[in-house]
Amino acid sequence: MGSSSSGDSIKKMKRIKVSFEDSEFEELRKTAKERGFSSSQFIREAVRRMLELEREREEREREILERMEAMAEEYMLRTVRAVEPLRDELELMREELRAVEGAVARLEGAIGLLREELSELRRKVSAMEQKDAGEGGRRKEAAAMRREAEEVAIGSDAVDAAANLDTDFQIPSFLKDNPWVEILSKKGKS
Repeated sequence: MGSSSSGDSIKKMKRIKVSFEDSEFEELRKTAKERGFSSSQFIREAVRRMLELEREREEREREILERMEAMAEEYMLRTVRAVEPLRDELELMREELRAVEGAVARLEGAIGLLREELSELRRKVSAMEQKDAGEGGRRKEAAAMRREAEEVAIGSDAVDAAANLDTDFQIPSFLKDNPWVEILSKKGKS
């Protein structure tokens, strides 16, 4: 078996074509003579070493690629594991968002009702202010009449006092025997 595999590798080596520069080829021949090898044997040995180095390099690259693929796969698995809870949280957040949107819609409706009520209250306050303004005018009239009556009462007291003091003083006819003068005079005293 050992000889057939070396025969196979020789056959494989024969099939491989390696190109050398003339200077490189001369250098190989010189080195082969110095070491006591034939040129073809030395070249085959050099090519075999080059192929072994190439295979080792390819093997290292393959190992590196396999490690990188394993790392990438592990990273993807970790990412997927990390994303699954996030996806669940995202769904919960969507549900909460729907609830918040519903609450906002209800609040907007309540705000609309409050605005309508506020508008109605403003209208009522305005109407009451107008009514109070009308009543305020009446109140002012009543207050003016009260003051006038008090002045009349004070005046009638003065008239009575003047009549008692001076008989020459003439009381105007509208004050004589006027029942209101007596009523108003009593009101001014109390």
